[in-house]
Amino acid sequence: MQLTFNQLKNLPVYTSSGDLLGKIEEVEIDPRTHQVVKYQVKSQEIIKRLTTGNLLISPSQIISLTNEKMVVEDNVVGNARLVRESVAS
Repeated sequence: MQLTFNQLKNLPVYTSSGDLLGKIEEVEIDPRTHQVVKYQVKSQEIIKRLTTGNLLISPSQIISLTNEKMVVEDNVVGNARLVRESVAS
């Protein structure tokens, strides 16, 4: 199944435990390979308290993706914090 950007935009993102992380806001594409590099997820209020800005989800963290929702690994928020810290260094 293929999804358009319009179908991805505002798609809810859940952890495998069922927690709502937020909704897809943007998709980053590698111009060389034309593949999705990261999904930017606008965080829910409770997640915003744990991180700053949007969550960045890599394709390797996705468990499933349908036209109804994206499900990601439970440790995505922890990984997102580590990604931000390493970028800031």
